Amino acid sequence: MHRRTFLATPATLPRRRATDNFLRGRAGDRRWLAAAALFAGCFASQADAQEVPRPSYARQVEKKSLPTIANFKVGEVLLRVDASMTTEFVDNVDLTQNGKPDLIFTPQVGISATWAMTKLNTLQFRAGLGYSYYVNNPTLNRQTTTITPDSALVFNVYAGDVKISFHDQFGLQQETTSQGTLNGLAQVERFTNTAGFAVLWDTNDVIWNFGYDHFNFITLGGANSSSGTAAASYSRLDHSTDQFSASIATKAGSTVIVGIEGTMAYSDYPKQSGSNFTSVQAGLFSEVQLTKYTHMFLSGGFKGYYSGANAPGSVTVGTTTAQPASGDPTGFYANLSLVHRMNRFYSDQLNISHSDDVEGLSGHTQANSVRYSGIWQVNRKMTLGMSMFVEDVTVLAGSALSGGGVASDFRRFGASLNTDFKISEHVGLSLGYQYLKKQAVRATEGYTQNRVTFTLGYRF
Repeated sequence: MHRRTFLATPATLPRRRATDNFLRGRAGDRRWLAAAALFAGCFASQADAQEVPRPSYARQVEKKSLPTIANFKVGEVLLRVDASMTTEFVDNVDLTQNGKPDLIFTPQVGISATWAMTKLNTLQFRAGLGYSYYVNNPTLNRQTTTITPDSALVFNVYAGDVKISFHDQFGLQQETTSQGTLNGLAQVERFTNTAGFAVLWDTNDVIWNFGYDHFNFITLGGANSSSGTAAASYSRLDHSTDQFSASIATKAGSTVIVGIEGTMAYSDYPKQSGSNFTSVQAGLFSEVQLTKYTHMFLSGGFKGYYSGANAPGSVTVGTTTAQPASGDPTGFYANLSLVHRMNRFYSDQLNISHSDDVEGLSGHTQANSVRYSGIWQVNRKMTLGMSMFVEDVTVLAGSALSGGGVASDFRRFGASLNTDFKISEHVGLSLGYQYLKKQAVRATEGYTQNRVTFTLGYRF
């Protein structure tokens, strides 16, 4: 059994979806949950007496992931085009204590392509391009073009018991809600790109996995609020990371797989070399089939950072001084995930974790979090989804984009409800509501945000 399509990204790389699922579109998180629950259920249904089956994973081909319907065909390449219009009402666009409301229109087009070069080897591509228009705060309309974060090029090659996956995932984003340390900003423009490969060798008794990724974080424009540019230039945050990853897994019982994993990465900040650092991670992981419909994932281990003049994640922006160095910190990571399929209509997932991460915008943070999400397939046309999370974050080092110094420790709570409705074979409708609240040690960094989303999509 295979734990990841390509190895998980360490603290220095941004969190991202698994590339094998990149064709799943804007609702990728919810659909991934359903797929994960189905994945666990499929393993359970094939097993005798709850035993985890062990066929060579490298020989398994997920044919369902390949599109069967296409707008048109060029040779052996299947192409499909989609378009959507999203209307959002946000009551706090700047993430401040007394936020300004706005109405945002976001048209978007996407294209998916699949080329089955042979029966086993496939080339897949997905790209989405959008534009956001702010009605009430026109100062935010200067640079609002986006490339969706699920945009990627993936080439899978199978050779016997070996699978080699080459990937290049990219995105152009401005949103700030995913970065808990930020406040007082509506947009932070950045381009990210992760290119690399992963090699999986399944000998049936042992699964060997090795990967390499090169990550680029490039700032564009400025960090913007509704009242203007808060940080005209934050290009010192630009950096690249080279990461090597490896894992070994083996079967420890009829329902248990255990393994060891490790990563080593080096991050280079060309405009502030004192912020360069090396990170090391090593630990254990396990997958346990608890019941026919419940799968558990466990992982944990050591994380260490070895830095230059500045602490990891500490970068001076403009005239604002970054948090000073305080030695080379060490920490740990731990994750517990339960993927559960109640029946063929409802699936859910619970994740409890402790993370120790360094990211370009958040700096060096340690967080304890609990996340829950569920999806209910009401009927063939309607799906309901919900999610919630709570996180407690300690900021060890960072950069001050908002002009108020390095962010203080904080807690955040979020919840969302959404529904997807298939109007016809080509037309879909999505409605959503999201609530987000931040409480910080420095009270001025706290905020509450409500967001209502309406999306009308068309698949040609």
